Amino acid sequence: MVATKKRLPWLVLLLLIGMLTAGLIGTFEATLAEVALLAMFIPLIAEMAGNTGTQSLAVVVRGLALNHFDRDSIIRLIKRETATGLMMGIVCGIIVSLIALFLSQGSPILGFVIGVSLFVTILFSTLSGTIIPLLIHKLKIDPVVASGPFITTINDIIGLFVYFSIATSLLHYF
Repeated sequence: MVATKKRLPWLVLLLLIGMLTAGLIGTFEATLAEVALLAMFIPLIAEMAGNTGTQSLAVVVRGLALNHFDRDSIIRLIKRETATGLMMGIVCGIIVSLIALFLSQGSPILGFVIGVSLFVTILFSTLSGTIIPLLIHKLKIDPVVASGPFITTINDIIGLFVYFSIATSLLHYF
């Protein structure tokens, strides 16, 4: 019962915030109607955002639990996670670009949109997975309970916004 009392308020709040994701997708309905293949990559963008954010979150929460962080180590951590996010974003962006190129039967613009979107999403998610638990801990809130759902929801919204914004801005090239 104690665990439910700690977790449920965050989940209800984030359920409501998560409704923004549904609204966001609805906002880009015309883009989806124009290029239906974009819908196929929505789960990939969202899942990779959640995965990379959760990986960084785990690193930070472990460090907090072991009391490993002072000001200098936090700065090093943020630099390291930024570099990690850049590298993972580049590799995954290239891989998904090639997959999209194949699935779209040679449309380089679709591969570009998905690859760049995934790169930005992974970089942002890695940074949010690092910074958000540090901020939540600073506010004297347990980052184990609050960070995961918050990071996942925010990363989904940002990732899909980036994805559809890039796709919409390049729609005339499809």
